[in-house]
Amino acid sequence: MSNYSKLVLSSFFKLFGIPFVVLSTLYYFYDFSLNSVVTAVIYSVLALGCLLAVIVTFKLNKTALRGMATVAITYLSVYLVALKMNLNTTPMEYLKGVIFTVLAIAFITFFRCVLLPKKDCAFYTLRKVLFVIIAFITLFLPLLLLCYLIATNSLISSDIIIALAQTNGAEGAEFFVSNVNYKWLLALLFLIAVIYINCKAYENLTCDPKAKVTTSFSIAIILIGSIFLAIPRIDYLPFAVVKVTSRQLDNFALYKQQKGVRLQKLSTLTSLKLNPDVDKDGNLFVLVIGESQSASHIQAYGYQKATTPKLVERLKEPNHLLFNNVFSSWPQTVQALSYALTNANQYNQVEVSDAYSLIEIARAVGFDTYWLSNQRKYGMYETPITVISSTANHEIWTNGSAKMEGVFFDEELVNRLPKVDPNKNTLIIIHLMGSHQKYEKRVPKEFRQFTGADEVVASYDNSILYTDYVVDEIYNKAKKNPAFKALVYFSDHGEEPHVVGGHDPVNVTYQMLKVPLFVYLSDSYRKNHLNLFESLKTNEHKYFSNDLIFDLMVSLMRIEGVPNFEESLNLSSKKYRLDKASTLTMYGKKHINEFSEEKN
Repeated sequence: MSNYSKLVLSSFFKLFGIPFVVLSTLYYFYDFSLNSVVTAVIYSVLALGCLLAVIVTFKLNKTALRGMATVAITYLSVYLVALKMNLNTTPMEYLKGVIFTVLAIAFITFFRCVLLPKKDCAFYTLRKVLFVIIAFITLFLPLLLLCYLIATNSLISSDIIIALAQTNGAEGAEFFVSNVNYKWLLALLFLIAVIYINCKAYENLTCDPKAKVTTSFSIAIILIGSIFLAIPRIDYLPFAVVKVTSRQLDNFALYKQQKGVRLQKLSTLTSLKLNPDVDKDGNLFVLVIGESQSASHIQAYGYQKATTPKLVERLKEPNHLLFNNVFSSWPQTVQALSYALTNANQYNQVEVSDAYSLIEIARAVGFDTYWLSNQRKYGMYETPITVISSTANHEIWTNGSAKMEGVFFDEELVNRLPKVDPNKNTLIIIHLMGSHQKYEKRVPKEFRQFTGADEVVASYDNSILYTDYVVDEIYNKAKKNPAFKALVYFSDHGEEPHVVGGHDPVNVTYQMLKVPLFVYLSDSYRKNHLNLFESLKTNEHKYFSNDLIFDLMVSLMRIEGVPNFEESLNLSSKKYRLDKASTLTMYGKKHINEFSEEKN
């Protein structure tokens, strides 16, 4: 073999052979748990090997230490935040963070050497701009977490990203305008300062401008490939948030895909039927879902302002029940309603993707179903809520605008209430805009009765006053139908008006979780189902989580044979068992007694 052939083969091996061996090894261990010693060692060696290769190839000296140290401080600062906020972070997670940090240092140092080998190189300004862009991309993960923390005094979470993912550009702008303050400017200045400091730290780095091209490209392939393989495997704290977000969006997509499978199963479910005691002349049930309404701001629950005068008057009637200890399963809409409207809950092992929705069950036993909403149908992604609504026989969406606030106030839903056949069984689900931020945009002028120094709280209280009126109007119209049997109202989650976004699963509070629940029954329904009414009356002061709304509704509608239905989780049963110690929230990760009640 000639010297030329040997040179070609040697170059080819350096350029492609070494990266192939390294990345193939990584890919082989891709599905292994990084918690194992073997894979942790492999990734550690890889990270250190990449950094060492960069140092040797470009003959770096101590002038590179300043830049490397600055990147390390930027990346690892998120773990100082984790320590300060007492996050549940394990030693292995800290190790993963260090591994990823070393990879990031190698990556940014490599491109600094390749793009800016010397100050008088061709296209110097353009190269410098490219390096700043690469530095920004490399530092994006820690800066995302740190900047959000500065702006909101809270850690960004997958749930916050999911909530924003349900918005379009106009809604995102509305969220920003609703919550922007000087802290957002500080976050922007911090972002610029950190990028500048990191780039400046590399300014005096000296390297060998004659580094071998093949070796450089080999390192580049390994670095880029290893980072792409490492990102899904190494739970560097900020990326862990992104990964969980991706998993949740995948689950949303899976729920839609499984829709046909669920309906097929229901069609063959012989146990599903209506109780023989159901009214043969027709039954109308109405479920109203409030938005961001905290029981802590409701007059009927002891709030000092007259925010629910209609409800207070209704509760003087014997058929109307108010439940005093009700909590959300999650302080955000999609997650809370994914449980409340399906037979998945915090107390069983049913996955949302496999869960039957209330509408699917109702249709399976012959109910005509309606979904009315004053919220937007779609954001960037479909969710289980839009999939659930799509299974209704009839859908009515009043908000066709690009903005969350829409063009109608909630009372438009009263105008759109259908005239249903009193000889049929009908379920109507109504999703209000309620107390969604911006509060002042949810309320007509004549309902802006509360004022004061705290304009935010005053606007929030006005939105509750208006919802009280809307729900009462829905009830007045529904009860005129001879088939009317019951109206159930609950809120998806509560609200802290002064918190960014109003509800934050990272810094969740009692007020974000405690929600209203009341039930209005017709005289005929109470008379014909006296035992059920008495059970509800007995359970008025018991603890309840709103993921069990599904169970309450199928019981009221007298549907039997529902998969995974437990009488002990049915609020209208004498066998209902939950108390303060056993009532769950945060998707089963916490108990209600872990939260302290706040007085207004």
